[in-house]
Amino acid sequence: MTISDDPEHWVRATGSTPRRASESPGPETSSAEWRPYAAAEARERLRRIHEWFLGVELARGASFLPEDERTAFLDYYENYPKHDDVAAISRYLRALWRLDTGWVARWIAQRPIRPSILDAGSGFGTFSMIYAALGAEVVGVDLRPDRLDAAERRLAYYEQTTGTSLRVRYERVDVIQRRGQPFDMVWVYNALSHIEPVEQFLQQVRTQLRPGGLLVIGDINGGHPVHAKHLATVRTEVVQEYVAPDGTRHAYAVERAFTPRLLHKLMESHGFTVKRHELFYGGLSILPDPLYAMLSPFQRYVGWNGRLALRQLVVSTPRGTAPQTSRP
Repeated sequence: MTISDDPEHWVRATGSTPRRASESPGPETSSAEWRPYAAAEARERLRRIHEWFLGVELARGASFLPEDERTAFLDYYENYPKHDDVAAISRYLRALWRLDTGWVARWIAQRPIRPSILDAGSGFGTFSMIYAALGAEVVGVDLRPDRLDAAERRLAYYEQTTGTSLRVRYERVDVIQRRGQPFDMVWVYNALSHIEPVEQFLQQVRTQLRPGGLLVIGDINGGHPVHAKHLATVRTEVVQEYVAPDGTRHAYAVERAFTPRLLHKLMESHGFTVKRHELFYGGLSILPDPLYAMLSPFQRYVGWNGRLALRQLVVSTPRGTAPQTSRP
């Protein structure tokens, strides 16, 4: 039995009842004109897309994917909550709302017009789908055709199982070379450490953002002792080469580590102003609301408190432009 088979699992874990494919898709995917909406609604939309992700897609073993893609996909998400672990799902959703994904969700909800997001290094397309489910128009870009194929299949499976379409399209392109429409946000999740040369990417981002647009980076803290030890075992050199199936070659960084200090300095030295820099510590994001409210101010990076944080969020805007907002 899966969560999708038993709605009571999601009632207990999320406080909401799963929507069936025959039900209205809701305002996040309707053809109605865009309107800003409340944070509580953003949280509910975030829950709904994860209801599908955990309770349908992962619970069914992503059986719609070809074997190689399915194996890679399930390996990547093996540590996510199991569909029948109500307590773990509850903790996961609480943390999600408080971390970088929740920050972007609240930002989307406040936009006066429908926002556009470039998901740079979109991989399997998870964040592209999440932010589209929140109402944004998203373009996901990646170098790997197998990842893009899986992302396209996931998008089709979502539409098939929910009766809902999402405003997402994918492109196979090197993010440091992409040209085209400007965006309100460039989102980079666990991908900056793979982009080479990163300086050229940051220069390109400046041309891809609308006036006041944001570069939002969610990444590990490369200075955490556990991360540093792991990185030392998985690579022999930082810059390598990725050869695509069609023979094209691309420079590729293997888990380049950014401490909070280095990432902050990188932004400031390449024409960006850091508007928000948060650190996320293990366990803090799942605390009860009163305790979390008391301790959350310590997540702000102030120059000396970065070593033991597991992850970080950096929100920047090109210098000389007024940000749309950095406090959703």
